[in-house]
Amino acid sequence: MENKKEITGIYNTTFNEKKATPITTQSDLEMIENAIIEEVVMYVKGYHNVAKNKGMGAKHIKLHLEKDSKGYIHLEELLDLGKSIREYTRIFKEAYIDIEGTKQAKIYEWENNQGIRFRAVVDKMRGSQPPLSPSYEVKREGLPKTPLSPFDNVIITFYSDRNLNERMQFKNPSVSDYYKNHSNQTHLIKSSKKPELKPEDERITKQKRR
Repeated sequence: MENKKEITGIYNTTFNEKKATPITTQSDLEMIENAIIEEVVMYVKGYHNVAKNKGMGAKHIKLHLEKDSKGYIHLEELLDLGKSIREYTRIFKEAYIDIEGTKQAKIYEWENNQGIRFRAVVDKMRGSQPPLSPSYEVKREGLPKTPLSPFDNVIITFYSDRNLNERMQFKNPSVSDYYKNHSNQTHLIKSSKKPELKPEDERITKQKRR
């Protein structure tokens, strides 16, 4: 199983008491070959505001695990999120920057071998700690004036185009062109078997961790 520690971290952040877990966006080999500093995005507990139907992080993304939800994702697809992001980066090198006024977010998109499309959104947050409750005022950064810590690269949402009224249209033109040219070839992300998590992997101690 690829990066079992990362998969367990995603599981425990989604279902147990873990507050956050890091996900690397490039493989060790690619980082060595490209002589770059490892980039990390954080998968955090987050929140979901029912009244506004908005949120971020695991509590928000977890709603997409419900079979009838718009943007439905399988549990194994969520657990393999890091693997999918690294495979995206291997092919497209960097995330697509989606700019709305003074706001910007990193977009990772792909299609599996069943033709299902996925999108993960990463944004920069003010403050050195990830938002963990609805009372935390979430503000997206514009162009940052100072270097940001890894906790500022937070996974806002992750979903598919299942149960949507229309098929997902890729925001990144390079991704769209890639699948047009590879429509009859192996897709970027292959379906994988559901990871088998042992009871000790699913349990996280409630002791305070660094």
